[in-house]
Amino acid sequence: MYKFEGVLCALLLCFAGLVAYGQDSSSKQDSPSAQDSPLKVELKPAQTTVNNYQSFQVATAIRNTATAEQLLDVWSCSYPTQWTSDNPNVHMNLVACKKNDLLHLKIAPGKAWEKPLSIRVELAAGDGQPESVTFRMGFKNATFVTGQPNLPMWSDPVTITVTK
Repeated sequence: MYKFEGVLCALLLCFAGLVAYGQDSSSKQDSPSAQDSPLKVELKPAQTTVNNYQSFQVATAIRNTATAEQLLDVWSCSYPTQWTSDNPNVHMNLVACKKNDLLHLKIAPGKAWEKPLSIRVELAAGDGQPESVTFRMGFKNATFVTGQPNLPMWSDPVTITVTK
């Protein structure tokens, strides 16, 4: 009887620890301030007015704000898959290629790695009136430490006008 109670207590303690750990880590992940990355994501749309479903370029830059060199891993072709948007209407355009290489980049303090990204905004059909769309884009490093969250680094919000 005591053996069963001991096993039950151990299981309950383990479960309670997992629940407490899960709550702690999820609250950190949801908080934008949990991101203490020395890399900063910067966006600059090539245009501020686009047609609905029209592809357009966004200049992306990942800047090193630290005093030490930072490492960044990006895919040569599937770079768009490393991006996400906080607005479900904003989509990254994928790029076809023959060989997708992993690039290991070193970014000096104060410097940035820049690459254009093709995106589009898809809004429901409407009355033809232009609509403002505000969004942030998040970048995830191509490689990460197993067991560590690979959270996106978020840009500041940008706003564009979409004509329907």
